Amino acid sequence: MNDKELLGLKIRTIRKSKQITQEMLAEKIDISPRQMVKIEMGQAYPSLETLKKLASALQIPIQSLFENDYYESTEILKEKIRQKLEILDEKNTRFLYLVITNLD
Repeated sequence: MNDKELLGLKIRTIRKSKQITQEMLAEKIDISPRQMVKIEMGQAYPSLETLKKLASALQIPIQSLFENDYYESTEILKEKIRQKLEILDEKNTRFLYLVITNLD
């Protein structure tokens, strides 16, 4: 996951945790819904001004968007797991399945 994707995922996770739609957030920070989608998908970096507005609208410190583990939510962790699963070979996939099925 590159920096843009991680930033987008953090923004999306925080937005969802606050039960705000993309459209609502885009309107609050005065950008188009299409631009909001691009930011959350990791296809575009928001400007510094937009980052300030995002942090304010989401009621978080701006630096939290750039800290690796500040908002390491289960959604982010699950996405990281999905990405790792994509590159596992058959042997490691089977091993991981055994580990997971034996968790209590």
